[in-house]
Amino acid sequence: MKRRDDLFKFGVFCLDARERVLLRDGRLVPLPAKTFSTLLMLVRKNGHLVEKDVLMKEVWPDEYVEKGNLAQHIFLLRKALGETIGGPSYIETVPRRGYRFVANMIEPENEDDNKGIDSLAVLPFFNVSDDLNMEYLSDGITEAIMNSLSLLPQLKVIARSTVFRYKGVDVDPREAGRALGVRAVMMGRVQQLGERLVISAELVNARDGSRIWGDQYHRKSSDIFSLQEELAREISEKLRLRLSGEQKEQLRKRFTENSEAYEFYLRGRYAWGRRTNEALKAGVEYFRQAIAKDPNYALAHVGIADCLVLLGQFGAEHPRLIMPQAKAAAMAAIQLDEAHGEAYASLAQTKFIYEWDWTGAEANFQQALRLSPIYPTAHQWHGEFLVSMGSFDKGLAELKRARDLDPLSLIINTNLGLSFYWARRYDLAIEQLKDAIELEPNFFRAHLHLGMAYERKSMYREAFDELQKARSINEDPWTIAGLGHAYASSGERAEAKKLLAQLTELSRGQYVSCATLAVVYAGFGDEVDQTIEMLEKAYEERSALLIWLKVWSIFDNLRSDARFVRLLRRVGFTTDGEHAEPAAQLTQSRSAES
Repeated sequence: MKRRDDLFKFGVFCLDARERVLLRDGRLVPLPAKTFSTLLMLVRKNGHLVEKDVLMKEVWPDEYVEKGNLAQHIFLLRKALGETIGGPSYIETVPRRGYRFVANMIEPENEDDNKGIDSLAVLPFFNVSDDLNMEYLSDGITEAIMNSLSLLPQLKVIARSTVFRYKGVDVDPREAGRALGVRAVMMGRVQQLGERLVISAELVNARDGSRIWGDQYHRKSSDIFSLQEELAREISEKLRLRLSGEQKEQLRKRFTENSEAYEFYLRGRYAWGRRTNEALKAGVEYFRQAIAKDPNYALAHVGIADCLVLLGQFGAEHPRLIMPQAKAAAMAAIQLDEAHGEAYASLAQTKFIYEWDWTGAEANFQQALRLSPIYPTAHQWHGEFLVSMGSFDKGLAELKRARDLDPLSLIINTNLGLSFYWARRYDLAIEQLKDAIELEPNFFRAHLHLGMAYERKSMYREAFDELQKARSINEDPWTIAGLGHAYASSGERAEAKKLLAQLTELSRGQYVSCATLAVVYAGFGDEVDQTIEMLEKAYEERSALLIWLKVWSIFDNLRSDARFVRLLRRVGFTTDGEHAEPAAQLTQSRSAES
C-alpha cells in the first residue's frame, strides 16, 4: 500500500492531479483545462502566496495572455467551489500580487492497488446489424446487464439515462470514466445474423485505459437470457466482487422464460425511453404483446404502468381513461412479484397524481425506495410529491438524490428546475433549467419551464423567447397555455385571448385539459370566475395539474376565495393555517436555497 501524493482533499472536494478531475461529494465538477491547471497550482501551494506572474507562466507557458484572463479563471474557480458571501472561501486575493489557496487539507487515505473496482458504467452497446430497427436489442442488452449488476450493493452502477447520453458515440473509455466518476467502463457490440446473435464485450480500467477483460459470444437468439447472465457473472468475477449466495441468485434471476415475450418487452422499453406521447402509446402495445406471450411477466406489467402514468401526467390522454389502467397494471406486477420497487413507484404515482391519496402515495413511495434504493425515478417522483405538499427542502433533497444517481438524466434535471419553480426559488430554477437545456437544446419541457420561471420574475422578453421556442419544438396544449399565461400577465390580453380560442378549438379534436385554460385565465388577474370555473372542470377530469394547487403562485390571488378553499379541500389539501395560505410559508423557505 502507498499514500497518494497527487490526491488533495478539502471540504467536500477531492482533486485528483493524476486524472485531472475535481470531484464534489464524489460527483464530477466540470472545469476548463486552464481553470483546472490554475486550481492545481494553487492547491499544491496551499497556504502560500502564488504571484500572478508565476501563475501565468505556469498555466500559459508559451502564450501571451492578459492578466484579465487569469482573473476570469479565478472567477470560474470560485463559482465551481461554491464560494458565497458568508460561506466557505478557498481562494484568498492578495491585492496587486496574486492569490493564496487557504483550505484545511484532509490527509488522503492509503491507496490499495489490489482493491477491487467498485464503480462501473455500462455504455450503450453498438448495434452493428444491417437492420437499424434492431436498436431495441442492443439497448435492451445494455439495460439488462446494468439492471443485474445494480442489484449488487458493493458496486456502483451508473443509471441508464446518464450512460445513454453516450449512445452512438465512439468515446474514449478513460474520458467516459472520468466524466462519470467510475473506475471501470464496459463496452460492447451486438450483431444479429438471422437467428444467431454475435456479441462482443470488453471491460476497461477507466484510469489508464487498460483492458481488464474481453470476449466474443455466438449464441442462438433464444439463448439471450443465459448470455446476459453469463456477461453479468463475468463482470462480477473480473471486478473481484465477493458475492453471497443470494447475490449470485439475483444475477441468475429471470423474469420470463419466453424469448418472444422478452423481445416485445425490449421493444416496449426502447419506446418508453424516447418519452414522446406517440412512443409511450407504442410502448403500451409492445408490453401488452409481451403479456400475451407470458401473462406472468411482472416487468411487462410495470412497463404498462410506467407508460400510462407518463401519458396521464403529460396530459396526453384523459386521466379517467388511462390512470385506472395504470394502477391496475402496477397492482398486477406487485401480485406477481412483491419485490418490484419500480411497481410500487408507479402505484404511488397513480395515488399521487390521480387519486390524490397522499397517505397511500407516501406509503408506496417508501416501499419502492426500500426495495429499490438506487432507482432514480422513485426518488424523483417522491421528491415531486413532497414539493407539492410544501415540504420543499425534503422534496428538493430527494430530487437531488435522483440527480446524483442519474446525473445526465434530462427529465430529472428538468424536473429539479421545475421543482425550484414550485418552491418559488426562481433564480435557482432558471440556473437549473439552463443546465438541462445544455444537455439537450431541443427539449421543449425545459424551455417551457424556463419561460415560466422568467414570467414569475416579470422578465417577459426572456419568457416569450423560451415559451415560443418550446411551442416551436412541440406545439401541445401545455406550451400554448404557458405562452398564453405570459401574454395575459404581461398585459397583452388580445394575444392571450387568441391562444384561449386556439385551446378551445384544439379540444374539439383531442383531449385538452381544462387546467390549461385555467392557467391562461389566471394570468389576467381579474378573470377570477373563469379561472375557478376551469379549475372546477379540471377537478371533474381528475387533472394532474391540481396536485400543484397548494404551491403554484399563479393562483395566489384566489386563496382567499371560498370557492378555491373548497376546491383545495376536495383535492385533499387541508385548509388550516399551514396549508390554506402557503404563500407566507413559501416565502420564508427561500432562505434555504441550496
